[in-house]
Amino acid sequence: MELLSEVNLWLCLVIIVSAFITGILHGATGMLGGIVMTALLSQIIGIKQAVPVMTCALLFSHTSRLVIYWKNVDWPITARVLIFGSPSLIFGAYLFSILDPRIIAFVFACFLIFSIPMKYYARQHNIKTGPKLLSFASAIWGMLAGNVVGPGFFLAPFLLGTGINRLAFVGTMAAITLVMNSMKLAVFGSTDILNIELLIIGAVVGLCTVPGNWLGKRILQKLSDDLHRYIVDSFTVLVIFNFLYLAFG
Repeated sequence: MELLSEVNLWLCLVIIVSAFITGILHGATGMLGGIVMTALLSQIIGIKQAVPVMTCALLFSHTSRLVIYWKNVDWPITARVLIFGSPSLIFGAYLFSILDPRIIAFVFACFLIFSIPMKYYARQHNIKTGPKLLSFASAIWGMLAGNVVGPGFFLAPFLLGTGINRLAFVGTMAAITLVMNSMKLAVFGSTDILNIELLIIGAVVGLCTVPGNWLGKRILQKLSDDLHRYIVDSFTVLVIFNFLYLAFG
């Protein structure tokens, strides 16, 4: 329990409060909480440890959001994304296990930088997503999902392009990412980057996000689509600087 012994009481409180707040973000946006919490944990325990911790934690968060938004889930879209995204996800998760932490931080930053113009392009050109385009996007998303937390930034424009509303989007993302993180955790468990300490921290973080998810739904119901997008984009920029610092600082 060497890692746990290095996390003092104040850091524990910071992690718990941060998990609750990012749970609210996750419940209100559908994809932001995981990446923000990963950024915070990366500063405390390192990015190589933060990703498996959040993979475990997100099982709790996604489960609670799936329960909350169960009636809003689009199951045919969920099935298509997982069928075409799962093979590349498994390969991506294995690749993560052998990468250097600074490379991982750089990949996170590049992924998020790329996500911003992509989202604006999708909005301005009103992308319409058919079955073939969704299948192709899902395969790319799977590779990202194996390496980073928060690959919903890439998948989001394609899901929204199918015509689903923001409630269906959050519910569908919860179903997709619950299965995705279960598979990812299984791959990590077959390597030496996941241990009992990280599982304990992940479980604590995950449980703390659950009440935040419930509060996040209430907030989401009151947000306009424009304000929802502004919140996501603002936090994305802050998180990019965090990962650039980890990569080059």
